[in-house]
Amino acid sequence: MPSPLQPPSREIDVDLLVFLERYTSDLLKWDILSLFAQNPNFVGTTGKVAQAIGRPEKAVRTSLGDLALQGLLETEPEGRDQIRYRLTNAPQLRSLVRRLRPPTS
Repeated sequence: MPSPLQPPSREIDVDLLVFLERYTSDLLKWDILSLFAQNPNFVGTTGKVAQAIGRPEKAVRTSLGDLALQGLLETEPEGRDQIRYRLTNAPQLRSLVRRLRPPTS
């Protein structure tokens, strides 16, 4: 006779779940946030971010802009027509992004 389903052994992290629903609406944003989660001091242009995650620069530009408008990334001009992106300094958001890092073995 099969055993009844067991509830998860860990509690659901509601804050992280809400964060994921709000900021990772597609896989591209997930890739971008994973980059910043693994490298919280990373600062780069659209081209550098695109290269780091292996995605087309045009698509990355739009998602970076969205994440900046949402306050998750901060921007600063670089040169005449480049923008550099970095993870926000807001402690609560930085903490949530860092929780996206895979556990270390």
